[in-house]
Amino acid sequence: MSVVAALTAIRERDVSAQELTSRFLKRIESGNGDIGALRHTLADQAIEVARAMDVRIRAGEALPPLAGLPVVVKENCDTVGAPCSAGLSFRADHMPSTDSSITARLRAAGAIVLGVSVSDPGAFGVRTPDVTHPIDPALTVGGSSGGSAAALAAGFCLGAIGTDTGGSIRIPSACCGTVGLKPTFGALPMGGIFPLIPSLDHVGPMARTVEDVALLWAALCNDEGGNGARVQKIGFDPIWLQEADAEIRGAFGQVLDLLKAQGIECQEVQLPDLDEISEMHGRIFFVEGAAYHHANFKKHIGSYPAIAQSWFAAALQAPVGDYVNASEKRVRFTDQVNRLLEDVDVILTPTLSVSRPRRDAEELIVSGKSCDFTMALVRQTCLFDHTGHPALAMPLNDSAETPHPSLQIVGRHRGESRILRFARALVGT
Repeated sequence: MSVVAALTAIRERDVSAQELTSRFLKRIESGNGDIGALRHTLADQAIEVARAMDVRIRAGEALPPLAGLPVVVKENCDTVGAPCSAGLSFRADHMPSTDSSITARLRAAGAIVLGVSVSDPGAFGVRTPDVTHPIDPALTVGGSSGGSAAALAAGFCLGAIGTDTGGSIRIPSACCGTVGLKPTFGALPMGGIFPLIPSLDHVGPMARTVEDVALLWAALCNDEGGNGARVQKIGFDPIWLQEADAEIRGAFGQVLDLLKAQGIECQEVQLPDLDEISEMHGRIFFVEGAAYHHANFKKHIGSYPAIAQSWFAAALQAPVGDYVNASEKRVRFTDQVNRLLEDVDVILTPTLSVSRPRRDAEELIVSGKSCDFTMALVRQTCLFDHTGHPALAMPLNDSAETPHPSLQIVGRHRGESRILRFARALVGT
């Protein structure tokens, strides 16, 4: 069932909000023990909210845009009724008294929050080891929003919320064969979300299809349905494509052929160097992460995941000049992407350089070279957290048997509607 089908069925009274909610809660009850996508289920609360929605429907009231839609929220986003630990042991008993801004927007839009999804601890990693891939247990679900992507892939919900600091919406979407939107930096509020790197943190919608993400986005950003201008010219960097696995290159090439056949101009562009991006991202991530978490949670640092502690230790030893140089590169890279997007309407890249990464891998082969697991997965995504441009990850075909190569579509600041219009047209080809 899609978001469109669910919302139509509820509005036409083919199914009640309570019936639909109960169906998804039963799926969670029967399947979450094996997959572990949800940390906590809000069954009683969800049924109560669904019943209240049904009363409004029977009364003929005007309904909010997501009336009765079953969704999950990542556990680093405060959600009343659930422990929202962000996957960190020292926050295991954190029971928020108010919703995060994003959860509040979901509820105001009429969505039914079924529970909170598992985050990679503290959102530092891209593996989410507590979650098992619904399609192939040998694969990683990605992270840090791995629980949200796995819940969608497993059919536990129709929409989800993730956060993204280096790719944490787009990477799990690619790993699980779903769709995820990292909006423009600051487009959606971060209030009530446990921070990772405040200068890079984003929050956004995830779903099973592009159309479903578009509906979630419209509701969350209070968009009245603007489609954005039609894309007539796309840019792609052949060097970024060249380092991807053969399967990804082949699928990407097919997309370019389709676009050219439709009369869309496909132009080669030069994005920043991937190795330079990785170096820049690592230095800023490590230093700002160490500074923020030591300043706010110093007594709990020993409870942070090993990956975070190693990064913090490295940051404390790093020369100040390295951070200054990385910050200067961030400004330069942002200007470079902005200039490219003055000439083309969107930029296309692979979401990942590697196909179907395994959950137990310590390193991955990228362009024939061994690369750290985390840095291998963020290579094509992290730049756009630093530049703040909106980016959508979507599968390049719709087979449910295995996660297929994922396409990343990057647009101008506040250009989400244009990205989504282009993506919907691409799905229709």
